[in-house]
Amino acid sequence: MHKQWLWGFFSIIAVNSIGLPLWASSPVAAEQKATSVGKAIKVGKPELIYTQEEIPIRYDGTVSTLRKDGKDMCFFSSYGCRIKPGGNHRSRHSWFSGPPEDPLKVHLSSKTEEEFWDYNGYYQNMQEAGLWILALHQLENGDLLAITHAELQYPTNKIYRFRLGLGYSTDKGAHFTYCGEIIKAADDITNVGGGAYILRDGYIYAYYNDGDPVTKERRECVARAKLDDVVQAAARHQVTTWNRYRDGRWATPALSDTPGSNILPRVYGGEDLHSDAAYCTALDRYLMTVQTHSAHKLLLFASTDGLDWKQAAIVDETAEKVMQPYAAFVDYNSPTDDGLVVGGQFYIYYPRMKINDQNKSAMYRRLITIE
Repeated sequence: MHKQWLWGFFSIIAVNSIGLPLWASSPVAAEQKATSVGKAIKVGKPELIYTQEEIPIRYDGTVSTLRKDGKDMCFFSSYGCRIKPGGNHRSRHSWFSGPPEDPLKVHLSSKTEEEFWDYNGYYQNMQEAGLWILALHQLENGDLLAITHAELQYPTNKIYRFRLGLGYSTDKGAHFTYCGEIIKAADDITNVGGGAYILRDGYIYAYYNDGDPVTKERRECVARAKLDDVVQAAARHQVTTWNRYRDGRWATPALSDTPGSNILPRVYGGEDLHSDAAYCTALDRYLMTVQTHSAHKLLLFASTDGLDWKQAAIVDETAEKVMQPYAAFVDYNSPTDDGLVVGGQFYIYYPRMKINDQNKSAMYRRLITIE
């Protein structure tokens, strides 16, 4: 059984420097809408899709979408915690399909980490290692390139280390081979997050959380590599070098101990890039979701170049003690099968996750309309 919850905002409208509405809100009215000299972003009412009892996945990563064979929209959920069979933390990588109001209605398949992944020689002697898939990009030949998130424990050190990497599938996502690491936080005990990527001027940009090993400052950053080089290497189950954006240049290796430059303004202090990104044709801008931890807000940022990001809207805000990571853009009419492009009307699906209990989370969605 699925319910709708109505909760919205009365909004004070401001216009930021890129001509999009910037929202400051209080919980009074039912939906957000703004009009500026440019286009308006209308954020619809929140809809409860699954309660935490109904949802058939452990909501621990951005849900990816793929229109398989150009037909049915499928949803991919990845939980990579590699722990022995039994218990709540058993890994699962699952495919579902369904209509917008019930996207996980049909369970297509589920595999454990061992069934789903060929680790390709990586992480064989770890105390614990798991791979999450946080984003998918479909190539012209139908193969899938995945952006992965690794959580690692070495036998001699129980502190978790985090990495972004790449996976490659030649069977439409039934199995993946790990290609290797591409990005880490300079202070690699910082949870690198991940999931948001864009394609621009022949490059693939991947967004992540960084940390300065000296000051312990947390940052939201980006690294990139030439897309053709990335794809050619991944097809051989290898990786090429990615570089961070730092001080106006792309000269810092993304696996180095030197952090990147901040690309997001810190408005609430808890901004985090367990996120998703898409190019919006109706706005001619890139969009990215950003959660705020204990500020209990899900934000929408916009950029013309993938580097200069401005807050464009508040997608979700609640007095509940929850956070909203893993928000995903979903456009059933997207011109791309992998959902990398959205049009003038699309959904953002997201959880409301209890900060002190992340085992189960309800799934919500909001309809976003560009007017």
